[in-house]
Amino acid sequence: MATNAASVPTASVGDYVGWLARRWWLVALAVAIGAIGGLGVAATQPKVYVSETKVLVMQVGQDTTVKVNLDTESQVVRSTTVGSAAKNLINTDTPVEELVSRVTVTVPANTSVLSITFDAPTVAEAQRGSQAFAQAYLDQRAAEAQKNVDVQGAAMRDEIAGLTKQLDEVAAQLVGLAANSADRQKAVQKQQILTAQINTLNSRLIPLLATTVKPGNILSAATKPTSPAKPDMMLYLVSGVAIGLLLGLAGALVLDRMDSRIYHSRQIPYRNDVPVLMEVQRGRGAAVADAASALGREFSLLRNVLRVAAGAARGGRPSATDALLICGAAPGPAVEFVVANLAAAFARSGERVVIVCTDSTSHLPDLLGVSPSRGLGDVIAGDVTLDNALYAVPAIRGVSLLGAGRLDPRVELPVATVSDLLAQLQQQADRVLLATAPPSRAVDAQALSEIAASVLLVVETRVARADDVEESVEQVARVQGPLAGLLVVRSPRVARNFKRKVAAVPVAEAPTVPVSELPRAGRDFDQTMVIPRVGEDGDRIEFWAPGSDTVAKKANSKRNSSSDQTTSADLR
Repeated sequence: MATNAASVPTASVGDYVGWLARRWWLVALAVAIGAIGGLGVAATQPKVYVSETKVLVMQVGQDTTVKVNLDTESQVVRSTTVGSAAKNLINTDTPVEELVSRVTVTVPANTSVLSITFDAPTVAEAQRGSQAFAQAYLDQRAAEAQKNVDVQGAAMRDEIAGLTKQLDEVAAQLVGLAANSADRQKAVQKQQILTAQINTLNSRLIPLLATTVKPGNILSAATKPTSPAKPDMMLYLVSGVAIGLLLGLAGALVLDRMDSRIYHSRQIPYRNDVPVLMEVQRGRGAAVADAASALGREFSLLRNVLRVAAGAARGGRPSATDALLICGAAPGPAVEFVVANLAAAFARSGERVVIVCTDSTSHLPDLLGVSPSRGLGDVIAGDVTLDNALYAVPAIRGVSLLGAGRLDPRVELPVATVSDLLAQLQQQADRVLLATAPPSRAVDAQALSEIAASVLLVVETRVARADDVEESVEQVARVQGPLAGLLVVRSPRVARNFKRKVAAVPVAEAPTVPVSELPRAGRDFDQTMVIPRVGEDGDRIEFWAPGSDTVAKKANSKRNSSSDQTTSADLR
């Protein structure tokens, strides 16, 4: 049993993630669309192939102490000069700037290697471009090195020629000088110095002229790409999924904020005078819970509360009838589920119960296993008597049903006539349960709540909205109806089709039995549920109750009409 206390309920972790659990399909759809969109965008992008060539850079010149600056060399590879040479090697009309923009140069750590990559729309172009830039770089570096050697050699030869000329001049002076003169000694010294300088220059020139310029070599030729480097399908896929996830979460949050349906009791508009009596889960199994089950005990507790709720809800005012009115805040199968279980709970306590259904669209007869051909509309019209319109519910001992019959939903229900009929039923039965359409769809609930002893409003989650609850409570309050409280029924998450099979075997039309002759379930049986089973001959249905030796056997009549065959097929 649960009541809505005056304090504001605190939100739990489930409340924060509940909207995500309810809108998971939207998030999944957005993620799928994002993934497909990402792959689609990737498919529209031009393919780019990348080929790589590795070049070993060597020191050129005689000075081996100076190390090669590979960062500078990487910039040389992407220079316009190298690009022009590579263009000539490729023999293409593509501008040099565009060719250079396709080149990427990296330097592996702790190496003297340049990794030159070139991207192109085809594999062949990528290979040719990478190889051409590598070769153009080496040729450019070799040309620069050879140019430096030539310049140095020319400078040395010029210097040697100058020194040789000076040496010749000194030699000419020595001829005219005395052997022991000071001038001759100075000339001899100068001759020796010039000769030493010339010898030094020659010793440097000879190795320089013999130097072989080797700027480097290609360690590995241009690789052949097996797949395009761009577009990156995984990158586009992950990006599409991420974008779809964000949009899906945002859409799910917005959609949930716009959804006014009730998903748990904390979302029900709070009112001091309207407590939440109970919150139950509507299962997918049997329509009526067994007395020993947890749900059966909950409905027994609710039965005890409703017995004393009439006087408290009416504030001591007398009621025209002793009927309990049960209606939903919105159309849904929860009302039929509650009426059937409450009828079983009252029958377990030994009461004779009559269920009066005023909703012509209700599936309560199907749920109870009854196929009435007459009902309330026929009684009001005077076509049949009240006793002939009552049908015993075979699955619940001590309960009978007065269906809607031929009630015209376009005509308002005569409340005075129904009040008289309820008075007649109360003379024969111990408890009358009124099942009506929601107040938002018909005025029956509001009209009959004025004469009912108490009113129970059923709120089905995932079906009812906050506005439906407020409107239903307000309509009952306007006629000072004795609203006992709210019953919250948690609806299953699966799609619901209330016209489901309610019995494992065909159910024939139940006999009409006067209410006064109905046995009291509490005196004859320990259980309220009556279980249908097929007899040994396969043409007979037996209804039996656990703990009882009494077996009510009923032979199925042969169905000759097409309508009966259709009903049987539907039930199967």
